[in-house]
Parts: sequence; C-alpha cells; structure tokens
Amino acid sequence: MKSLSFLRHAESEYNYIDNSDFDRPIKKSGLKMTKICAEYLKKNNISYDLLFCSPALRTKQTSSYFLTAMNLKTIKVVYDYNLYEGSSENFLLRVSNLKKYQDILVVTHEPQILFFKDFFLSKTDCWPKIKDLEIVTSSILSINFDINMWNEINDSNVQSYKFLNPTLL
Repeated sequence: MKSLSFLRHAESEYNYIDNSDFDRPIKKSGLKMTKICAEYLKKNNISYDLLFCSPALRTKQTSSYFLTAMNLKTIKVVYDYNLYEGSSENFLLRVSNLKKYQDILVVTHEPQILFFKDFFLSKTDCWPKIKDLEIVTSSILSINFDINMWNEINDSNVQSYKFLNPTLL
C-alpha cells in the first residue's frame, strides 16, 4: 500500500501589490488551518517520507510551516514546476519512476488537486459522494493505492481515500 496526499496551500494574500501570482505570499491567518491539519495528522501518527512542492511562494511557505509543525525536518523536498503551470501527467510520470518512497505529500494548488481527484477517484464507488468536493485552502486529500511500486499507479488500483477539511476538524 502506498499513499499520495495533496495539501492545498494556506490561504494567500489576494490583494498582493506585486500582482504576481507566483510570488503571492500566504496570509498569517491562513497558517491556522494548516496547523490544524498538521496537528491532526501528527496525533494520528500519519507521516510522509517525500514532499513534492510547487515552486510558488505560497506553496513553499505552506510546506515549510507544515513540515515544522509535523516535526518532519529531515524529509526530502522536491520542487516541481509541473505543479504550478505544468503538466499533471508529467508529474504522475515523475511519481511512477520513484523507487523507495511509501507516503508522498504534494503541496500544490486547487486546479492540480481537482485533476488528481477526478483522475483517480471518478471510477470508484465513492465518486457520487466526492465529485463536488470543495478543496479549501489547507485541506488534504489522501489517496491510498494497492500497489508495491509507484510504476503501478493508476485509477484502477485505488484502495481508499481520506479528505481532511481543517474547518471541520
């Protein structure tokens, strides 16, 4: 069993003066929701051994705060432009080439998380219940796969999923 989890970045500043989406920072108040999810995961002994992160400022800030809150200071972090304005398919190809990781966390943006939700879960029995799922900031969607190697990942070997909405924890 392997898991692929997607953390949407903390709430960001919408009125950022620079007008650069890529360099938009998070709101300090947005970290409150990230901390709620991190504390829930830590309390339930859920951990990760690899982190992929969009290179946008708000995802970098969220991942740094999240890793500190989870006490995962030694985890390997990989910045991947496919998670910002790149190709979700290319990102999946990158994951499929991994050899040794069990539980992967991906800190990214809503459009990518919706793509992965739809791609992996639309053919499952749970689809009617989650097809309209709102991916709020700092929420985490985890998908478990019944696989031994990442190159086996596809939509037919989804075992289960879990969604953490920090406003409901």
